[in-house]
Amino acid sequence: MEHAKTAKSQGLTNELDYQTAIEQVTKSAIYLIDAKCRVISWNRGSEAMTGYSAEEVIGQAFFKFYPEQDQSAGKPMEVLHRAVRKGSVTEEGWRVRKDGTEFWAYIVTTALYDEHKKVTGFLKIVRNYSEHKRLDNQRISLVETTQQQKKVIAKQKNEIKKLKRELERALQKLQNATKPK
Repeated sequence: MEHAKTAKSQGLTNELDYQTAIEQVTKSAIYLIDAKCRVISWNRGSEAMTGYSAEEVIGQAFFKFYPEQDQSAGKPMEVLHRAVRKGSVTEEGWRVRKDGTEFWAYIVTTALYDEHKKVTGFLKIVRNYSEHKRLDNQRISLVETTQQQKKVIAKQKNEIKKLKRELERALQKLQNATKPK
């Protein structure tokens, strides 16, 4: 009986430690939404990333973090449906801050179930990948510029070859015309 009591108190301590740890994470937004798509928990990282305080979002639909076009296209619900089917899904896409600015995010959405396998909500872990996106766009731009430069160089090489052939023909004509007869 003493062992069960100790395990129970350790479980409570672990649960409190876990909750405290989640709340203190600042580099990732970690939040829960219930089965009705309302935000039910919000960590410091969520606040830092989006500009919304817990008081402003708890009880609100999580759709507000998606750009308008994604909301209109039904993307938030589509992600949840995929998470229910697969257990967990990852995606990258634009997300909206409180001030209306957007950031590129890497998101893991995990469906949460009760003991009867009924969906009770979702865990969302969001990382700001704006810098990754900027660097990737820069890399793509450099690759495109390099490809364009290669095409220009190839065209210039062909023009030089053509000019060389024309000069050689002209030189040959000149030499033939100036040969003593």
